Amino acid sequence: MKQEMNKLIGGENRFMIRAFNKHYRKAIDLIEECSTSEKMEIAERVMEWFRELPEEYIISLAMFFNEVIDDLGDESLEKINLRMKQKKKEEKEEEAEEEEDLEEDEFEEDYEDEDKEDY
Repeated sequence: MKQEMNKLIGGENRFMIRAFNKHYRKAIDLIEECSTSEKMEIAERVMEWFRELPEEYIISLAMFFNEVIDDLGDESLEKINLRMKQKKKEEKEEEAEEEEDLEEDEFEEDYEDEDKEDY
């Protein structure tokens, strides 16, 4: 996946990253001038916006932000670790499979009980 992302990063993406960085810096300046309550309101709106986005968009944004962080060259910024999300997703899938197995086992037990009652 990272190789595919690297292939996509060409002149156009570099331009997008630089444009994003320019707007990012402006946004940070504006936010720094806000009061605490205004900052909280902005944060709540941003979080609500992220909740409404499909998971694929969030992942794409995370990958893009990681490229932006690379371009900024700021060592104090931490990249978004997508592997943690993958582990959580795998755990959820395993839990769902276990629940399905339990439901199947319960169904089979109920079915066997009904067969015994018929005899």
